[in-house]
Amino acid sequence: MWVPSSGTVDHFVSWNEDRSLAYRWANYRFAASWLNSSKQRLRAEQVLDPFEVADGWFEIILPSLQLVVTDTIPAAARDRAAFVLKRLHLAHDERIIRQRREWYRMYQAGELTLGGLALKAPLIAAAVRKQLAVR
Repeated sequence: MWVPSSGTVDHFVSWNEDRSLAYRWANYRFAASWLNSSKQRLRAEQVLDPFEVADGWFEIILPSLQLVVTDTIPAAARDRAAFVLKRLHLAHDERIIRQRREWYRMYQAGELTLGGLALKAPLIAAAVRKQLAVR
């Protein structure tokens, strides 16, 4: 999902965990500030690296806009994915639902095309495409 300019740079592997990675570009991830602070002192092996996540591992459920783990996620990553959804408040926290709701509202009101929605909130766009295919 698109991150507003209030995002921060996160060390995927914290400097407490491995100081040698503190200034390596490959260890930086851009994240929403509140999301980054939710991670706190988690070790890298406890969470999913955003670069590791493949298409289809997660999906948005309409109309609730909740994020869920799908059956396509490899078994080795499933427990970490469920943990990340809970710990980082990605499943159904009101802060993120509010953002999803606005993207979805803009699409429904015709203010954003499906292609535009895919650029800003790709999982919501995938949920809309899935819903349209069923009709």
